[in-house]
Amino acid sequence: MAESRSLPAGFGELEVLAVGTVLMVEGSRLAWNTAVSLVLFVWLSSAFWAALPLLGWGHYDYEPLGTCCTLDYSRRDRNFTSFLFTMAFFNFVLPLFITLTSYRLMEQKLGKTGHPQVNTTLPARTLMLCWGPYALLYLYAAVMDVTSISPKLQMVPALIAKMAPTINAVNYALGSEMVQRGIWQCLSPQRSERDHAQ
Repeated sequence: MAESRSLPAGFGELEVLAVGTVLMVEGSRLAWNTAVSLVLFVWLSSAFWAALPLLGWGHYDYEPLGTCCTLDYSRRDRNFTSFLFTMAFFNFVLPLFITLTSYRLMEQKLGKTGHPQVNTTLPARTLMLCWGPYALLYLYAAVMDVTSISPKLQMVPALIAKMAPTINAVNYALGSEMVQRGIWQCLSPQRSERDHAQ
């Protein structure tokens, strides 16, 4: 029977998936209470970062097109700049590092066991492509006047970032042999038992 392991605190959604995949490759199982704790941590972490502007570190305003709220790009004071750099580190740079490290470990482990090659860089690429433009926009807003960028162009990084959960779900689903077999069975024409009897 595979051993059960706990994960350290301080992980977000993508990092939990990455480390969980590494544990699966190693033959370890994630304990149920650890999994629940990690999901709870992801929600609490999200609430923490969302509440900081309400508590005075950072500031919310309407998005450029006025459809929903985002961080206020126009503020370039020390408070706002420190919030943006801290948020970029803990919510983009650190998750990217953890994701890359986890999948490199998985790649090394699979290489030693002779398993077929898997695309271990896809999750990191997805993180970079989905959240990279958003992080760049916020870092640009911290050091330059963001009003020089058109409001419609400012919306593009947010829209790309909002697609990340769907893209991640597709990546993980299509990376599973069981899901691939299920999709193939749904898409391939099959004869019923009655057709075989005739």
